[in-house]
Amino acid sequence: MEAVTSPARPLLLALALTWFVLSGTPAPAELPTAEERLKILADLESVKSQAEKEKTRPPLEFFRSQVAPFGILPYVKPNHWSTLSLELRANYDDYAGLLQTAPVALLGMPQEVLYRRDARLMRGQRARIGLQMMLPQVPRELTLELLRPEAIRADETWQTSLRMLEPHQMLILFLTRESNDAFASWNRLQAMYPTGTDRTDVQAVEHRRYYRLVLPLEPDQPLLSAHPLTWTIISHVIWDGRPPETLNPGQQQAMLDWLHWGGQLILVGGAGPSFHAIRDSFLTPYLPAEPSGENLLLTRDDLKPLAETYRPPATPRDWEDPRPVPTTGDEIAARVRPVNRYRAAEPIVPASNRPVFLAGLRPVAGASVIPLGESSNRVLGIERRVGRGRILMLALSPNDPAIAAWPGLDTLVRRVVLRRPEDPIISAGGRQPDGRGLMMPSDGALSGRDLSWFRYLSRDMGAPDSRPSPYNHPEVAVSVATPSNDNWAPQDTGDDPPQLSPGSPVAEWLDSAALPRMSRDALEDASGLKVPGASFVLKVIVAYLIALGPLNWLICRFVFGRREWAWVVIPLLSLGFAIGVERAAAYDVGYDSACDEIDLVETFAGYPRAHISRFAALYSTGRLRFTISYPNDPTALALPMDRGRSLAGEDLTTSIFRSYPTPALEGFQVQPRSLSMFRAEQMVSIGGTVALASDEGPRRVVNTTDLELRDAVLVDVNGPGDRRETYLGTITPGASVEVEEASAPPLDSKALPKGTLDPSRLLRELRGFAEGRPEEKGEVRLVAWSPRPFGGQTLEPSVDRQRGLALVVVHLRFGPPPAPDGPRYHALALGPEVGPSTFRRPIPERDPERARVLMEDLRADRAMYRRGRRRHVPVPPPSDSPSEATPP
Repeated sequence: MEAVTSPARPLLLALALTWFVLSGTPAPAELPTAEERLKILADLESVKSQAEKEKTRPPLEFFRSQVAPFGILPYVKPNHWSTLSLELRANYDDYAGLLQTAPVALLGMPQEVLYRRDARLMRGQRARIGLQMMLPQVPRELTLELLRPEAIRADETWQTSLRMLEPHQMLILFLTRESNDAFASWNRLQAMYPTGTDRTDVQAVEHRRYYRLVLPLEPDQPLLSAHPLTWTIISHVIWDGRPPETLNPGQQQAMLDWLHWGGQLILVGGAGPSFHAIRDSFLTPYLPAEPSGENLLLTRDDLKPLAETYRPPATPRDWEDPRPVPTTGDEIAARVRPVNRYRAAEPIVPASNRPVFLAGLRPVAGASVIPLGESSNRVLGIERRVGRGRILMLALSPNDPAIAAWPGLDTLVRRVVLRRPEDPIISAGGRQPDGRGLMMPSDGALSGRDLSWFRYLSRDMGAPDSRPSPYNHPEVAVSVATPSNDNWAPQDTGDDPPQLSPGSPVAEWLDSAALPRMSRDALEDASGLKVPGASFVLKVIVAYLIALGPLNWLICRFVFGRREWAWVVIPLLSLGFAIGVERAAAYDVGYDSACDEIDLVETFAGYPRAHISRFAALYSTGRLRFTISYPNDPTALALPMDRGRSLAGEDLTTSIFRSYPTPALEGFQVQPRSLSMFRAEQMVSIGGTVALASDEGPRRVVNTTDLELRDAVLVDVNGPGDRRETYLGTITPGASVEVEEASAPPLDSKALPKGTLDPSRLLRELRGFAEGRPEEKGEVRLVAWSPRPFGGQTLEPSVDRQRGLALVVVHLRFGPPPAPDGPRYHALALGPEVGPSTFRRPIPERDPERARVLMEDLRADRAMYRRGRRRHVPVPPPSDSPSEATPP
């Protein structure tokens, strides 16, 4: 009776009814048991706790930030554009605002930039927002703000951590269909590091390594940017069976752009449907081979040619000499020996029940075949040029257990997969009696240009060196060891040993590169603005002083008869002089605002897209802020450009680059009576192609674009000293011109229409430029110009005068990829490696003390090389003057 009349009974009945309604079962006539009541109360506490947690959530919530293509490590390369992705959520209401970075200072300019985009969030839904940015210097943390338009304070801030990618380092991206843990072992390969790197020194390894591997945490969802201009730090993509349809259209187009401008794509074969998945994909027109179905299972004997061709690389320990330091000249001479880059060949030993699977491949026209070995006619891989880059189809899988355990995989990856040059082997530390030096690995001589084929002509032509040479100490002899044959004889190199040149950056956004500098000079000359000379300034000052003093007093005294009026006339006279000088300058210029522009249009034969680089100068008689926008191109990027005339103490101005929804450079400040410059880049469709046709009869250049190609010159490039030019004249849109032997006449600048910018110097540089690398041999290039700039750019407010021109460079053809057994990639291709060249001023045999000091220094240097550093110890002068040595 007490239970029925208890005050708790209605509450228990309500709880029981709620429980059974939620559980979907009919309410029984009896009350819940004690265990069921405890469970109901626990669930109610959980619901209450969840509700309290919801109330404590902030209105805007950040979860994580990522830098494509990395999943975790936020590496950013200076002077390269990156895509920063943020994952965030609006918890209570829909949000419409802006996402922007803290101000980023630009190098060499009194300018800073805010990187911004629109941010629209749906309530309660996680969103991923991408933001393009370029950092000249990479901070450890970058502040991001979420704010509403016209707001004074940010609604929420986020500190994203960043790491700097070294200027010479490149990325290798892996796209796999399953776990990519098998490729993680590539981090231990010697191909990823300079030969002399000490692996025990973690800091030296991080700074000196050549490549960083990007292994996505979620292979089915790689963090690939759809913006093609943010792929500049990727040198290779390893594709292992990933379905092509998992890449969205933007990512597919970005990969094709990256390939044409120098990316290297390696398609891994072996067991499984690796090649069949890409036969009907966006890569189909560019594949070098097609599956033949003639697959093979290789045993140890079948793999012997592969093992003998790709021997394991030698390590720094192989150069160690445990014997005591020599003290006499004869002992030093006896110790010198040729360096061994490779160890003896080691066999590939597959399991008895698991032979190595070799996929059958049939090459297409224009493809190059890589044999399984020097003594084998089987196919290891087939490759083909795609623009400046290449696609390699590898017939076997490097992750096969037998191949992965084989020490020669290191050499195979370096020469075939990466096509990375040999590390130079140098002699350093002194000169020996017989003229030969001690051999040791160089201190990271390869630069980004050696590690990647990727290039943008507007960025890489005449790019400045990014680091000093480490080989310029006067007491250190540096000589590159060269492969030779048995008849090698040392040669005299003169008084001073040769030095290895420093590396240059790859595809960096630098205003100090050749094309930005030349464009800047041409725009300044074309603007018509000149700094007043000293005589003009002196005349104005003298006239002002005469009018202000004696003339003012005389007029007021004798004309008006009121000399005290002279004090009233002084401010009026000053104001009148200021207005008169300002109006005279405006009259001399002839316009109130103007824009001059020089564009570079770079494309490849048969490819309908082009990379557009714009260099423009804005002028205004007043202080204005311009907005430069690109309404029909989501890939456009724009920043202020360094004029090279910045002064200390100038006021800092801030511009905004908005990447979404319409790319635009906003708030670009133009000071009165001066030029302000900006640069922009785009990847756009040009409405057709330019191709070199040679199927029937003589070669013809066919132009199906809307560009009028004036003063077109066909340049056959085989190196800096091997170049042939053929003048073609003007090629109108839709026309074709036969290639006939004719020298290019000099461009007459005086014959250009009035008001046209002079392209002659720029055209000469574009015709003559060549790096001379093996991957550039056989290039055929078309260089021309168009009398108007490329469209698609709008200025607000509009200007009174707008003019410009477009330079056009079409890479019509490249030679086949350089063979992996060439001397640049295989130093022993021309024979065994021997000692360096002979040096003058040798160590005299009668000076054992000097010889002993030098050898101790050499041993210390060798240890320093292994730790990634270089030590320079002054060598005591010789006791007697040495005589000229005779080469042995």
